[in-house]
Amino acid sequence: MNKQALAFLTMFSLVLMLSVYYVTLPSDSTSVMSNQTASGEQEDSKDSEQENTSKQDNEKKDSAEELQDQIDQKKETQINDNNQVVADKDSEEKDKEDALSTMEEVKSEQQLQTDIKNALTKQKLNSAVEIKDTTCTITIFDTKADKKTAANIMKTAKDIVKNQYLIEVAFK
Repeated sequence: MNKQALAFLTMFSLVLMLSVYYVTLPSDSTSVMSNQTASGEQEDSKDSEQENTSKQDNEKKDSAEELQDQIDQKKETQINDNNQVVADKDSEEKDKEDALSTMEEVKSEQQLQTDIKNALTKQKLNSAVEIKDTTCTITIFDTKADKKTAANIMKTAKDIVKNQYLIEVAFK
């Protein structure tokens, strides 16, 4: 290998390592200038911590609502698809009957999802609920994961669904 190629590989490796280093650094440590003065740093950091906490709470609520909206949208799509089958003149009677039963099932699942979400909201839990096939998945956004909370959530959901579905609890 000649000297030029060796020098190129060395420089390329150095640049690659430095770029990986800067990419992995937290964003606040890469800033060149700071707006905070030495005397006001503590007060500003307390304010920013409170703002960050409220922003995180809002983001969690937004993400819970966003996930629930996506789940509800899927259910509405299923209902609309089956409604089109029922409304189609060319559909066979068996297809129409299947579509009607599927629509009833989806509406029942939607009602159960709403009931579970309301029960968890009464317990002051920010959640999203999805019933799919034989599983009821409950995603909790504002609580740390622990066995006692999960058991309480599962008991609440089990009382509502009456053992029709396998209950899963996920914390985010």
